Amino acid sequence: NFSGDMVKQSVGSMSGGEKARLVLCMLVWQRPNLLLLDEPTNHLDLATREALSVALNEFEGTVMLVSHDRALLRAVCDEFWLVSRGGIEPFEGDLDDYQKFLLDEAKRLKAITSSGATVIAAAPVKASTPKPVLPSLKNMQKELAQIEAKMQTLEAQRNELHAVMANKLAAAELAEKGKLLKQIDQELPALEARWLELTGQLESATAAS
Repeated sequence: NFSGDMVKQSVGSMSGGEKARLVLCMLVWQRPNLLLLDEPTNHLDLATREALSVALNEFEGTVMLVSHDRALLRAVCDEFWLVSRGGIEPFEGDLDDYQKFLLDEAKRLKAITSSGATVIAAAPVKASTPKPVLPSLKNMQKELAQIEAKMQTLEAQRNELHAVMANKLAAAELAEKGKLLKQIDQELPALEARWLELTGQLESATAAS
C-alpha cells in the first residue's frame, strides 16, 4: 500500500518494486474482466509475490500470463498453450511435461538427422547462404538442465533472503543481505535469457523436422 508522503511521490521517482505495486493497485481498482500480464513478479518482494499469487487465484476473469517465475506459473495457471511450428495449440501437461516435450522432440530430430546422414552426404552440393551452426542437441540439453538447476538454486536463495530481510536486522547485516540479493537479481536475468535462447533453439530444431 501507499501512505504518508508516498501518496504525493511522482511515479518517475519510484523504484521498480513500487511501480509494480502501483500497477497492481490500479488493476484492483479498475476491476477488469481480462488481465494480460508480462513478467508481473519482476521487482516484487516475496510478500508481494505471494499476495499476487493469491489475488490471481481469486480473480474471476481471464488471466493471460507470460512469466519466468515458475513458482507463480505452477500456482496460478490452469492450462498452458504451445507455440510451435508456426501455430498455437493447447498443451496437455505442466511445466515439467513441457521440458520433457522439448527434450523428446530434440531426440527425435537427432534420430531423423542421423538416419538421413548418408543420403544427405551423397546429394549434390549446392551453393547456398551458410546457416548459423548451432550447438549439438546433447550439449544444449545438458546446458539447459544446468541453467534450470542454477535458476532454482538462486530463486530459493532469493526467497530466503527476502524472508530474512523482513525481520529486524542490524544495519551491517541488512546491507550484506541486500548486496547478496542484488547479485542474485543481476544474475537471474542473464540465466533466463540464455534459457530462452536454448529453448528457442530446441523449438526451432523441432519445427524444422
